[in-house]
Amino acid sequence: MLGIDPRSFVIITAAFGILCSFVLFALHTGFPRDIKGLARWGRGCTFIAAAAALLSMRGVIPFVFSNFIPDLLILAGVGAIYGSLQEFTGVALQRRRVTALLVITALCLVWPTFIHDDYRGRVLVMSGVLTILFGACASVIIQSREKGFAEQFTQYLFLGTAGITFARFITAIFEDRTTTFHNDFSLIRHIYLATFSFSTVGLSLGFILMANRALHIRLEYLASRDHMTGAYRRDAFMKRLEDEIVASERLSRPLALLMMDLDNFKAINDQHGHTVGDHVIMDFSGKLMHVMRRNDCVGRYGGEEFIALLSDTDGADAQAIAERIREAAANRIRADIPPYTVSIGLAQLSSAMDNAQALINAADKAMYAAKKAGKNRVEIALARPLLS
Repeated sequence: MLGIDPRSFVIITAAFGILCSFVLFALHTGFPRDIKGLARWGRGCTFIAAAAALLSMRGVIPFVFSNFIPDLLILAGVGAIYGSLQEFTGVALQRRRVTALLVITALCLVWPTFIHDDYRGRVLVMSGVLTILFGACASVIIQSREKGFAEQFTQYLFLGTAGITFARFITAIFEDRTTTFHNDFSLIRHIYLATFSFSTVGLSLGFILMANRALHIRLEYLASRDHMTGAYRRDAFMKRLEDEIVASERLSRPLALLMMDLDNFKAINDQHGHTVGDHVIMDFSGKLMHVMRRNDCVGRYGGEEFIALLSDTDGADAQAIAERIREAAANRIRADIPPYTVSIGLAQLSSAMDNAQALINAADKAMYAAKKAGKNRVEIALARPLLS
């Protein structure tokens, strides 16, 4: 038997809930709008804090406000946290399912709360539903595509909390029916209350770490990408190219580079204006991204000039990809985009072209050879023997 007053855990939960909701709402106002879920998680913490505040006044305010409503607020709070994870990870919100679960739970709580006072029955309902909700939260993170330390930490904390609530559910099945809120001093109850109190701040911390990681990835993306096309900026592409060359030479893997330049682009700007010229560049970059494979890297080398890195790709495959790009560029899809073509130079990593600049120079020369040969074509750079 433990002498810890359960009301202490309730007050701690209220304090932690208020703190977490304040932090989450503050982050929501400062984070980019495409990092979602912060405000919803903050609302969830607010619900939990309000529930804890009402529970702490048990015996002072009417029973419905110190028992029934707090139970529903706790479930609504955890349900909001579940929704925020779905929003954050891009999963479709299950509002109807969560609402239906809350309505069914509310109906199940009516009997042991108002008709026949049954503390054990209320514990069974609450711990059972909370186990489902915490488990569902963990499932959302488990199914997310990319997971770092923050996601792993939050995932395991959700699983641990779900395990504690399930243990509380199991012990409640075998609990004495004469047990009440005031005479339940069991160890599992104290663990259950303590877990719920501290998991509020622990899970919120985990979610904040997840949001910070998402912000870091977004800032990294913006720093390395061209704002108009989404392709790598020149400096970022060069760093990627150098790394890939080192990896290809170490693993003896083929590597190819494509240098691309839109044909007669100055004439397009002069005839249609620079706005239309920008639309042509964006149209081509979209077609280029569509043709490229998952592991390929595309950069905007300057103006209407693009560069593509094809890792683990031999000459024949690289030429086939270059031809698909050329055909895609010439295929006019939108009536508001004037027709255009592209000239492409292809170079392969070899003993004569064993560094980034040599590879780029070779692809660039091949591209200009394509221009001189009539444009709208692919030319391959021939490796020249090294001088002895």
